[in-house]
Amino acid sequence: MLHSTEGQLIALDWGTTSARVYLLGADGTVLDRRSEPWGILQVAERGQATSVSLQASFEQCLESLCGDWLAQYPHVPLLACGMVGSKQGWAEAAYTQTPADLHSSEMELRTVELANGRVLHIIPGIIDKKALPDVIRGEETQILGALHMQGAIDPDVPAEPRLMLLPGTHSKWVTLSGAIVQRFSTTMTGETFALLSKHSILAKLMEPNPEISWIAFKRGVEIARSQHGQAGIMMTAFSARTLVLTGQLEPIDILDYLSGLMIGSEIRGVFDSWTGDLPQSITICGNENLSARYKAALQIFGIANIHVLNDTASAGMWKVAHNTGLLSGQPV
Repeated sequence: MLHSTEGQLIALDWGTTSARVYLLGADGTVLDRRSEPWGILQVAERGQATSVSLQASFEQCLESLCGDWLAQYPHVPLLACGMVGSKQGWAEAAYTQTPADLHSSEMELRTVELANGRVLHIIPGIIDKKALPDVIRGEETQILGALHMQGAIDPDVPAEPRLMLLPGTHSKWVTLSGAIVQRFSTTMTGETFALLSKHSILAKLMEPNPEISWIAFKRGVEIARSQHGQAGIMMTAFSARTLVLTGQLEPIDILDYLSGLMIGSEIRGVFDSWTGDLPQSITICGNENLSARYKAALQIFGIANIHVLNDTASAGMWKVAHNTGLLSGQPV
């Protein structure tokens, strides 16, 4: 039996651009954590550059990330979530269709045998087979962690409708009933913002600002929410240039103004396109800086009941490991 201060699970949140690894102890306590910019794309490029297989490249990165943990805890299970389970990742984990019960003990984990005899388990993503299909990988685990942290998965408590927002490169808006994912939508706000702010005509006038200009950010959100914003971001984005040319916006404020325009347009688009009554309480799971922007924008849209949670992926992986029997040594 492992003591409470000993590792009981090695959990990996392995995405497109980064890899985060956690050593979890009793009750999912984070004993240690590490992060490297070794997303699945970088791992593939590294393998090509060194002429090794994709499997070998992932194993090398895993060893670099937490080889000492693997040696210290030879019998502790390994569990991963995120794009590591995609077609472009280490091994593809099948999608679960909506409605998807995140708390199910029958979750189908994909297993990968490692050269050292260990087994890596990968959490499946979720697919929503609507007219325009949508998928998530990794966010389902963050959501489960958030529900656990909020005490919202008690089977004796009636299931309540919930709305969760996971901002990032591809932001996810998810509605749940209890721990069951009912529907979700993806917006490419983060990726589009990066493209516009680095590679477009708008970037030519931008000047760096060491601090967030909240005035400029909120101005962008207000425009997205106004009549001007009805036409969408493709009609308002160019104002990030013309307002500077006419002396109405400072070059150091362009980035935050554009951020407000895009996040505001995202929120408006989701609220306008989703039918039915949305819960008036929203939980945001994301990094501190990005979550602060979304919280400020949502408040402008009249949403007051906003909860912000961090580090939900590790909590979610602990719950998956517990629910599927990995922690007790039972077969999955």
